[in-house]
Amino acid sequence: MSSHQAMRGILQTRLMEAGWETQTAFEGKGFVGAQPDAATPYQEVSTFFATPDDDTLAGSSGQRGEFQVRILWPIAQVRAQGIGAPTQRAEEIKALFPRNLVLTVSGQRVKVMSTAAISRGPAQGDRDVTVVRFRFSDR
Repeated sequence: MSSHQAMRGILQTRLMEAGWETQTAFEGKGFVGAQPDAATPYQEVSTFFATPDDDTLAGSSGQRGEFQVRILWPIAQVRAQGIGAPTQRAEEIKALFPRNLVLTVSGQRVKVMSTAAISRGPAQGDRDVTVVRFRFSDR
């Protein structure tokens, strides 16, 4: 397993501790269960790894990147009830990954380097979008 795969796995496992296993689509894998119906919120998880500024330092500069969770809530529910529910879910995710949190599994280390940011994204079809993202490193 590569360092990237291990780091991605550590972050995803931490996220799953809060639930929503069957309502989460992981990059390149899709949903654990069946895709949620139109009335069910879900989330999409992405991990972006930074490219070292200087390839000669790639082995010594450490791995870093950004972890992102897109919360997709039925837009009809948001229009009727407001953004309280998706915002609450975003706050729960933010609380799972406080700045300076260090997670270590099988010798692989991941440190949350920034306070998670919560932002509103453009609607995606029939879904309202809230985004939670933070930077991480293996140092």
